[in-house]
Amino acid sequence: MLGGYTIGYLYYVITLFIMSGLFILYVDVKDFQKAKQKKEWKVSRFIGWFNLIIGFITLIGNWVI
Repeated sequence: MLGGYTIGYLYYVITLFIMSGLFILYVDVKDFQKAKQKKEWKVSRFIGWFNLIIGFITLIGNWVI
């Protein structure tokens, strides 16, 4: 684009990945652990960590590029 002006939504995506990952880890994981729902607890942990890792990889990738 001429002039170098672009509209990007990448920082919103990064923020959503990181915030949703933290929310899942702090809220859902504790609730499922208290309710002794082992499968839901494992899946919730996986999704939370997956969101955090993807968010940080995207953030670092954006800095490199």
